[in-house]
Amino acid sequence: MIKQSILLFIVFLFVPFQYVNAQVSKGDSAPNFKLYALDGSVNTLETYKNKVIVIKMWFKECTPCLQEIPKVNQLAEKYEGRSDIVFIAPSPNSKSTLIKFSEAVHFNYAIMSGSYEMLKLYNSSKRYPTHAIIDKKGIISFIYQGTSANIDAILDEQIQKLL
Repeated sequence: MIKQSILLFIVFLFVPFQYVNAQVSKGDSAPNFKLYALDGSVNTLETYKNKVIVIKMWFKECTPCLQEIPKVNQLAEKYEGRSDIVFIAPSPNSKSTLIKFSEAVHFNYAIMSGSYEMLKLYNSSKRYPTHAIIDKKGIISFIYQGTSANIDAILDEQIQKLL
């Protein structure tokens, strides 16, 4: 009985750590998320059902994140008006910080707050920005950590495969 109790204790001790350290990878089903748009709407994976979801995870104080905004803006403009693709930019910054930021910097992605859990899942190396693409079936088709001078072309190549 004591051995069983110790075994159960050990199992329950380590299970939460496995959950906390869980990461998503290409080919995985995208985990649900809850993000808050600057207009107050709540967005989940279901919100974007049957759409390609292009995600840029960033934060306001990240210089590389800010430097690539013109490139990713051009990419989002290329697909403007299409109903089968959406560009979102979750950030762990507060909603008030993001509102002030959006007034100063034009960003063609839908800026969202409340994404700390999402960032932990997709950003295993703690590199920013992190880009992810989820296909129309809810499968993660692409994850890219860090930035590139050609980030728009890198993302566009992946998007083209899904449309």
